[in-house]
Amino acid sequence: MTAADAEPTRRPTASRRHVVHRFLGRLHEVLDGVTTDATWALAPDELAECLEEAYAAQARLSALTLGLVAQADRSGLAAHDGMVDLVAWLRVKARLAPAEGKRQVRLARALEERPVVREALATGAFPVASAAVVVDAIRRLTDVVEPEVREKAEIHLTGEAHHHDSAALRRLALHLDEVLDPDGADARLADQLARAEARAARQAFLHLRDDEPTATTEGHFRIPLLDGVRLQRMLESLTNPGRPDPLPTEDPETGVRLSAEERRGQALMELLDRYPATRLPALGGSAPTVVVMMELATLEGRLKAAHLDTGQAISPGLARRLAARHGLVAAVLGSNSEVLDLGRTARFLNAKQRLAIVITQGGRCAVEGCTRSAVGADGHHLIAWHEGGLTDLADCVLICPPHHTYADHPDYRTTRLRPGRIRIHRRC
Repeated sequence: MTAADAEPTRRPTASRRHVVHRFLGRLHEVLDGVTTDATWALAPDELAECLEEAYAAQARLSALTLGLVAQADRSGLAAHDGMVDLVAWLRVKARLAPAEGKRQVRLARALEERPVVREALATGAFPVASAAVVVDAIRRLTDVVEPEVREKAEIHLTGEAHHHDSAALRRLALHLDEVLDPDGADARLADQLARAEARAARQAFLHLRDDEPTATTEGHFRIPLLDGVRLQRMLESLTNPGRPDPLPTEDPETGVRLSAEERRGQALMELLDRYPATRLPALGGSAPTVVVMMELATLEGRLKAAHLDTGQAISPGLARRLAARHGLVAAVLGSNSEVLDLGRTARFLNAKQRLAIVITQGGRCAVEGCTRSAVGADGHHLIAWHEGGLTDLADCVLICPPHHTYADHPDYRTTRLRPGRIRIHRRC
């Protein structure tokens, strides 16, 4: 199928009744005879004028298109053609993705209420992206703003759109209050910032995803602005080339210069190394600790992978390097997986027992089928303490709080399946 075959058959222009219908028909007829094959023959001043006029024409056509979308929305065109809504109609007829279709329908509706913006867009004075910035800014004005103030804001931002691109216009829109009411702008800005900061604190998140085949962790996060700037300053201090021991600027294997993003990644790793574990709250009765489990063969220099208490594998070389580093405990296992050594934390009995149990349970809650972490989980006696149970490795497990509730409930019974694994079920 050729590009021409893909286009729908158009009604002859001469038979079209409405002026808009005839115009679009003539437009396609003209475009059918225009190609870009000979644009090389344009002189620089001609090329510049062509570009300016082409972009202005795009803006004018956008205004016309959005006006047609608004009319289609009002008249129920989608129902006329047997479709559920106008977004579906745009997807089928104009091949617009649903998200883009929704955006255009929203913009078309907004422009119907903003005649100053609509008329300016129709002259080709600025692109449709700038019109979207203006209507979004007006929409964000609070309901207490009087209609005449909204009109003043519309006129002001539309005028600015003649002189600024959409990004600069968006920045100007953030200070719209200073134009609408200079006397009260400071108070409103303070209130707006306070509400935005409180919202940012509530909506902060961090998502991490481990990928064992590539030995990486990636993620994304959102934190309040002040905390983000603090993090940037920390990383800038670590990437400072004036340090006595600066971070490398080139890849040690390839010699290729590292990008700014890669150097910030190196700085983040160093920041984690520099932060003292003793300043963090206790987790499971001891300082937050990463346990590296390895067999004696690995410690002796053989090529057998080690594992973190979360189950991910790491290279034997990395395991040996970590074995002596502060904040990381190397759990050396014998041939029967019994714990032979628990590093510097061995003097803390409770911490040692919890770490040993975490290792035995593979880093997970001891209850069969549960995947919650054992780090920070509740300690549970398989033989109740008041019934003579002992607090030792053989008689204790770590289970998550929800399962601990069942384990202590008289209607449920706990069965030991094997070391580090139990089953909880209702009594018959």
